[in-house]
Amino acid sequence: MEVNSTLFFVLLFVSVFIISQALIMPAAGQKAKHKELTKRLEMTKSDLDSESINLLNEHYNKSLSPFDRNLIKISYFANLKKMMELAGIRMGLADLVARVILVCLALFILILLINQPWYFGLALCLFVVLSVTFYINWKVNFRLMKFEEQLPEALDIMRRMLQTGQPLVQSFKEVGDELPNPAGEEFRNTFNLLNFGYDMRIAILNMSDRVPTVSMLAFSSAVLLQKDTGGNLSENLQKVSEVLRSRFKLSRKIKTLTAESRMAAWILVLAPFALFAALQVINPDYVSVLYTHPAGLKLIGFGMISLMIGAFWMKRVISLEV
Repeated sequence: MEVNSTLFFVLLFVSVFIISQALIMPAAGQKAKHKELTKRLEMTKSDLDSESINLLNEHYNKSLSPFDRNLIKISYFANLKKMMELAGIRMGLADLVARVILVCLALFILILLINQPWYFGLALCLFVVLSVTFYINWKVNFRLMKFEEQLPEALDIMRRMLQTGQPLVQSFKEVGDELPNPAGEEFRNTFNLLNFGYDMRIAILNMSDRVPTVSMLAFSSAVLLQKDTGGNLSENLQKVSEVLRSRFKLSRKIKTLTAESRMAAWILVLAPFALFAALQVINPDYVSVLYTHPAGLKLIGFGMISLMIGAFWMKRVISLEV
């Protein structure tokens, strides 16, 4: 009975955590999914010579520790390192992996010391890994959303610099000095690449890889298009800035209009847990069969899976791409 109740409450806690993460992820600021802009930038990348790409990869590898260089040879850790960079996490990849392993070992040993089944330790280790993954994803979405908010102002600064006769490279430095992170940091990094002698095309494409949002793809396309065909870059930046501001206003309006739907989703998802807690206080014997009888545990497992599917589905319905 003790084991069943422990398993029940572990499943309950994990399900509440995953469901909440599915609903609270911000709708704005996610990574870009615009097919036309992405396709155009991919075609531009294919035109780069292999020597430039190798130099850029060498420059990136120099910034990593020896342990990180070995870890990113594995695709999973390479993707994890990419997500950490998108999230703005300064910690090294090897440091993060070592901390997660130590926490998992400590929890597993603790489970064995309190005479609980070993698979509880594996479940807690899985929960730790999921928690770290969800935290990194949340940081990525938050950082990209903040960058999108700052990008129109950055384009205005660049436009004013160009109108005063300053070169485009200097405008990147001005944005990096004027704006806080993350926009300031990304523009400073691009300015540093240009100072190292990299081509504007490589620096811009590298920046779009570091901040893969629709707004950034639009800015990259505008700069690269002007580089290839000519034209007034100042006017192009002004138009892009106006479009991005309109897009941001629209996304805010959509978020306001879907606030009622998001609240309804929260109520529908959390109502079963609130009802269980209330019944546990009022009449514990009435609900104890759910975590003491094998059939009750099966019902709970099926209900949690259905609830998580419903939460992800509601998230998909109320999240609109602008």
